[in-house]
Amino acid sequence: MEIRWQAASQSEWKADAIMVFAFESEESWPTGVQSWLDGSGGWLAESQALQDFRRKWQEVVVCYAPVTDRKIPRAIVVGLGKQHGFDLDKWRGAVATGLRKCRDLRLSRPALAIPTLEGLPFPTEVALREALIGGLLGLYRFDRWKTKDRDQLLELEGLELLKPLPPEGSWEGALAHALAVWDGVQLARDLVTAPANQVTPAFLVQTARDLAQRHGLTVDVIDQTRAEELGMGSFLAVAQGSREPAYMVVLEHAPAGKESDPPLVFVGKGITFDTGGISIKPSDKMELMKHDMAGAAAVLGAFAVLGRLGVPQRVIGIIPCTENMPDGKAYKPGDVIRSLAGLTIEVISTDAEGRMVLCDALTYGQRFQPAAMVDVATLTGACIIALGDQVGAVMGNRGGLVTALQELATAVGERLWPLPLWDFYQDDLKSDVADCKNVGAARKAGSIIGGMFLKQFVPDEIPWVHLDIAGPAWADKDLPIIPKGGTGFGVRLLAELAMRWTELKIE
Repeated sequence: MEIRWQAASQSEWKADAIMVFAFESEESWPTGVQSWLDGSGGWLAESQALQDFRRKWQEVVVCYAPVTDRKIPRAIVVGLGKQHGFDLDKWRGAVATGLRKCRDLRLSRPALAIPTLEGLPFPTEVALREALIGGLLGLYRFDRWKTKDRDQLLELEGLELLKPLPPEGSWEGALAHALAVWDGVQLARDLVTAPANQVTPAFLVQTARDLAQRHGLTVDVIDQTRAEELGMGSFLAVAQGSREPAYMVVLEHAPAGKESDPPLVFVGKGITFDTGGISIKPSDKMELMKHDMAGAAAVLGAFAVLGRLGVPQRVIGIIPCTENMPDGKAYKPGDVIRSLAGLTIEVISTDAEGRMVLCDALTYGQRFQPAAMVDVATLTGACIIALGDQVGAVMGNRGGLVTALQELATAVGERLWPLPLWDFYQDDLKSDVADCKNVGAARKAGSIIGGMFLKQFVPDEIPWVHLDIAGPAWADKDLPIIPKGGTGFGVRLLAELAMRWTELKIE
């Protein structure tokens, strides 16, 4: 979809429709909308279509202009709900609702007028940026493999951004930011939603290479032979049951002059299909295990954002890519595996493969002397039981970093909730035959035990956070800015962390 600026006096604005917004509890319109009503949009206030409009959040009414005023023939009026408690999440959802209505009406080029954003409880540039992000994310649709009735699929041709003449401000940065976020989240959603016979480990490798070429990144691909030479026994144990070659991808964003800076290291679980291995999962809903690489998708999507915006922060992404399959050569319950760190692991469940590949990736990332490490993974079903399917868990070895991630997530519309990593949980991982087991007791603190397992592989001197996104990585139903399917959860958070890292004071 093309987004273009239109700078003109209000009376000269042209579009198929203009979107305007109104709070439920206010008799008057927001100041910016009222200004337009006092000028060329006066017809809207007299529209009979508004008589039963209650301005509830996401309520939409279409109002048509008189035939004498056809430069903007209709207004899409979207309710914002009560002003008390109104936040950026609701704002993004309202804009997405308005744009989806425009698409349903088969409009080509609706408009958002920047002056009408005045009166919202955010700076105009923030309101514009988040409106664009919410609108674009809400319009996402995955239809790559649909062949029937493709001509019936409705898409907007573009969006007009209306500015006054002469311009009263500069909003190009808001548009650039929104387009970069859209690029990254769309990539992640496509990867997560696509089938596992398409998104293989090799496909993730090619995606990383494409990103590197497009944005001037560097990429190092560790194949199974090299992984064996390095001693990545835990990663390779999971990979040995699959016929798809496994890879450890190392992607680096190193802006000029930052090549020697301690990097942020993002680690993303890249299990492109998870059957559970020998500890095989039930068949019901197993098809959704194509999204077990959502952590990898989040890292790749974040790199798309960083590369497009040229963020001046060195970041390294490490993505262990493989499948977890049952096979005559697959690793088995009871096996003892030596990890890259040298710790030995007794395999209790082959379905706890995520932590097995992540531990070697975390160990490998330490050679870059990171400023901090963040791993992202659809690690445990227990996280969904604890927090539901719209909230991820956050835990780590620095309370300040955990809090910072939670706050950044809230700011970008991704919810996290902290879980503890108290020392006594480590007792559940004690093994009689190895340094540790890969799971604890059944049905006890499953998400925390997953975090405790990974914590063993990160030295205390390195700030580290683990994000369990098993719930919010996938949407079973349409949400305000998230259509059903892969959500791209984590892209905005990781990108925001990189953009604001120098502002954070992590002890």
